[in-house]
Amino acid sequence: MKFTENLRLAWACVKANKMRSILTMLGIIIGISSVITISTIGSTLRQTIEKSVSDMSGANQLAGYYYDPTYEYEELPPPITFQDMIDYKKAFSGQVSQVSSMVQLGSSVYSTSENDVNVEVTGSTEGYCRISNLDFIYGRDINFDDSIGRKKVCVVSDLFVKYALGGGNPIGEPIELTLESGDVMTLYIIGVYKYDQNKVNGLGAAKQEEKDISTPLIVPYSEAVEVQGGNLEDYDAGMFYFFSEEGVEPKDLMDATSNYFNRKLDKNSQLIFQCESLEQILGRISKILDVVTLAISVIAAISLIVGGIGVMNIMLVSVVERTKEIGIRKALGAKNKVIEMQFLVEAVFICAIGGFIGIVMGLISGGLVSVIAKALIGQSEMLQGLNVAVTPPFTAIIISFIFSMLVGIIFGLYPARRAARLSPIDALRYE
Repeated sequence: MKFTENLRLAWACVKANKMRSILTMLGIIIGISSVITISTIGSTLRQTIEKSVSDMSGANQLAGYYYDPTYEYEELPPPITFQDMIDYKKAFSGQVSQVSSMVQLGSSVYSTSENDVNVEVTGSTEGYCRISNLDFIYGRDINFDDSIGRKKVCVVSDLFVKYALGGGNPIGEPIELTLESGDVMTLYIIGVYKYDQNKVNGLGAAKQEEKDISTPLIVPYSEAVEVQGGNLEDYDAGMFYFFSEEGVEPKDLMDATSNYFNRKLDKNSQLIFQCESLEQILGRISKILDVVTLAISVIAAISLIVGGIGVMNIMLVSVVERTKEIGIRKALGAKNKVIEMQFLVEAVFICAIGGFIGIVMGLISGGLVSVIAKALIGQSEMLQGLNVAVTPPFTAIIISFIFSMLVGIIFGLYPARRAARLSPIDALRYE
């Protein structure tokens, strides 16, 4: 018998017993839809995190810091000073484009006759806007020379210029800021960047009016250290960020940087200098999400076994109900393989339909959960700038469909063989 004829007979059997077929498929549908829903949520979460981190960080961004692998911290980590960063940049000239470390000074309000403009004051050695992947409109970013020369300069956002200074090109204009600590800073603007809430820790800014958004204002590293009462020569940066030049392999640069700073350690020190890339951090996040998604999917897939047992049970009932039909077909010359294939195709067909329905329901429910999550995020002040993109897991869809058909083969094989091995005489005499 042709395969298409087996399919036609299988479809006729499904139509003849609609309710029984639906109940048989239910376990397959629930199992597949659960796996697809979980996979969709996991894939969406991973893509959302990766996109958000990439938006807030520049390309080729690397980070370096000291740490104690024993977690005993019996000695204080050696400081990464301002001079260390300058020496490192000189030592790796041609390989490193920028070396950046930051000091947070807190909030400030710049008051005008019309508006109170909020800013977050941050000290930077250089490259703040590159780390945040921001574009310049006017002027330039803060650099090492600004700190070396103890210059009273700053970089502001286009929103600050719009609401504090009335727009235009503000390069060279002075501003006076009073910090929460009470310290007063008089600064001259040397650069203006285009503000983007998705790139500048601005996830809570979407619900605010534009004029009320607190944007970063960047000052030289020396200015920030002095305001905090520190000494630029021995102030501990904790960690710093650096960027590889075009054509330089980041992995090679990280290895060379680690060797450079580890050579500066005392031989008896337990501390280690370590470098990390944005790619490594995202890789770890993705790996954790993949493991969690897989573990939950495996638990959800257990229901497929229950569904498979249901398929086997119904197929055994079908064999009993059609015993006389089997006897007639055998009496007319049908071989065991033909009978076996007929019932096996029917079992696989039922599971394939259940798998297809489960995939559709899984995609709908996964998308619905992601849309609801997006709506809830939209109502959260802290997360409103987060871009949630629903990402269907195509690999999981294909694997789930194949797995549903395998369930049909595995659990349909025994009933099919039982039907094929029936004695034609006994089958014809069956009532």
